[in-house]
Amino acid sequence: MSGERVFLRLGATATWLERDGDEDQGRSLALDVGSASTAQRFFRGDLPTPLELERAIDHVEDELMRAVAWTAGRSTLVADHPLVRALAQAEGPAGAVLTREVVEGLFQRLASGALGDPSALRGLPAGKEAAATLLILRELMHHLGFSQVVVAPPSPGAALP
Repeated sequence: MSGERVFLRLGATATWLERDGDEDQGRSLALDVGSASTAQRFFRGDLPTPLELERAIDHVEDELMRAVAWTAGRSTLVADHPLVRALAQAEGPAGAVLTREVVEGLFQRLASGALGDPSALRGLPAGKEAAATLLILRELMHHLGFSQVVVAPPSPGAALP
């Protein structure tokens, strides 16, 4: 898996991606999307409306377009973020790896909740930051071609750029 991984550092106001095994100067990339800033900018309540989700998706997609070539050929995203870990736990004890399909299913549950089905939200982490985290993760995986996210510490002693 070495050389194929991209470490996700999801912050409150920005997201950093760092390529594993890349000695070039372009090893990390900062994106102007964060869990708290996305939640604050687009979601009025703890459960976003369908229109709020669409607007947030548009914003995140626009920002991710800068990273398409940068992440080319990399299939595994690695994250150690409390809300990503909570999403994995929503899938049960074997949730240390989330496939793109599983993340899409979690997002569909959020969307169903936004459309008025509260039972779809059962087990998902609550709150608008959790919704923003799921949305960002889903868009990262979908648009940048990641097939899975491994929920584990990215690297010992790593700090945000």
